[in-house]
Amino acid sequence: MKLKGLTCAVMALAILLALASSASATTLEVKGLKQTGAVTLKASLKAGTSMRLADTSGEFTINTCTVSTIEGASTIFTGTTVTIPVNALTFQTCTEEPITIDTRGSLTIENIAGTTKGTVRWTGLKWTWPSNFGVVSCTTAASPGTDIGTLTGVAAGQATLEINTVINCTGMFTSMKWTATYTVTTPEGLGVTA
Repeated sequence: MKLKGLTCAVMALAILLALASSASATTLEVKGLKQTGAVTLKASLKAGTSMRLADTSGEFTINTCTVSTIEGASTIFTGTTVTIPVNALTFQTCTEEPITIDTRGSLTIENIAGTTKGTVRWTGLKWTWPSNFGVVSCTTAASPGTDIGTLTGVAAGQATLEINTVINCTGMFTSMKWTATYTVTTPEGLGVTA
């Protein structure tokens, strides 16, 4: 009986160790060098593109903006995810405006194994604007946040943040498809590694 209990305990310990070793860290890198401190991130809509909010099928456009910026600085340099509190966010030159940023929230980035890409989640974002359908407010989920898309890192040049998600809203449309492509202007050569 004692041998059976010991065998179960050893198996449980082996499973826990396997799970612990499978949880990888995420570290931001700049020009191929892993960072050991905070990283400031600045991004703006890719030239010639728009931020778009549409019905969840993507057929009916509800709002578009041709100017948008995101700024923040990471609070840690490595972890299961890297968190970047957003300290500035703008949506301008929109078909329905002005857009008021109620809460900016924070981004988290988690490395996609074997790549310099990261899954990006946004927690605690809320913005409001007037529309032909009444006042609309859209939000991202609480922790762990809404998976908004992918940060594609580069060793040189400018990384890209692709947003392609569905977010919760109020008003006529209770959820909307949000798409946008941002160019990371600072830092150059931003990557995501394990």
